[in-house]
Amino acid sequence: MHLNQIHSFLAVSKTLNFTGAARQLGVPQSTISRQINDLESQLGVRLFYRTKRDVQLTDEGRIFLPYAQEMADAARKGSYAVRRLHEGASGSLSIAVTDACRPTLARLLASYHESYPEVRVDLTSLSAGESLMDDTEAPYDFWFLYREMLLDPDNFEYIHLQKQPLGIAKKNPAENLPDPSSLSSEPFIFLSEESDPILYMQAMNYCRTHRFTPRVVNTFDDVSSVLLLVGAGLGVSILPVNLAAGSASVTVQPLAEEYALDCVAAWKPSLLNPAAALFLPFLKETD
Repeated sequence: MHLNQIHSFLAVSKTLNFTGAARQLGVPQSTISRQINDLESQLGVRLFYRTKRDVQLTDEGRIFLPYAQEMADAARKGSYAVRRLHEGASGSLSIAVTDACRPTLARLLASYHESYPEVRVDLTSLSAGESLMDDTEAPYDFWFLYREMLLDPDNFEYIHLQKQPLGIAKKNPAENLPDPSSLSSEPFIFLSEESDPILYMQAMNYCRTHRFTPRVVNTFDDVSSVLLLVGAGLGVSILPVNLAAGSASVTVQPLAEEYALDCVAAWKPSLLNPAAALFLPFLKETD
């Protein structure tokens, strides 16, 4: 049995008229008659009593009716699900992201989710010590990272996101923030050079510009550990303002605007995932 037979059976069951069923489905009446005959042959029962004046369901037809409706509904739902997947309205979106880019990505995903709530989003943390090259085989649709991490920019499409300014992070209260002239005596807690060489270089450049060598008492590979110790009063740090501002125990004093991380979103030109193609308009609104 096939769907056309099921649709014909349902149409005749509803109209109790072969001509009316044919009109409803937009096919010749002979097609309806043939499909009903074929369906009855396959089932080995009569589904309708037919006279010159009317058409009625047999007992077997009434028993078969809810199952036929279930088959038609399942086919419709399956077709809808496949079409949604093909168009990108469902499926999955895979993104690799550095810590500094997370707040920007969060805003984008909030808007995207409102339009496409069925898409599953898979996130992978990307160390700022890694580089993105053309020969990467990582199964990501997008990379949110520093511009300097993109070693083969000609082989990727990318857009600039909002620059993330850096600031001096210190334990609350705000009135005790140090000025540059007093930082030489402060203990520093940094993200390690291995985990974020670009941030580390920016921090060291700031210190050299103000003619002091930072007294580094500890380094960590994750920003949460840096914020924990800074918030506990064990030292100060230089961090992206958007990350440090997320800690209730830490206050951030922004540095001059030249101290900032240039964040980008990158993707391969051969973007085959339909869900990723639907994400692009949201991404390009930030450019």
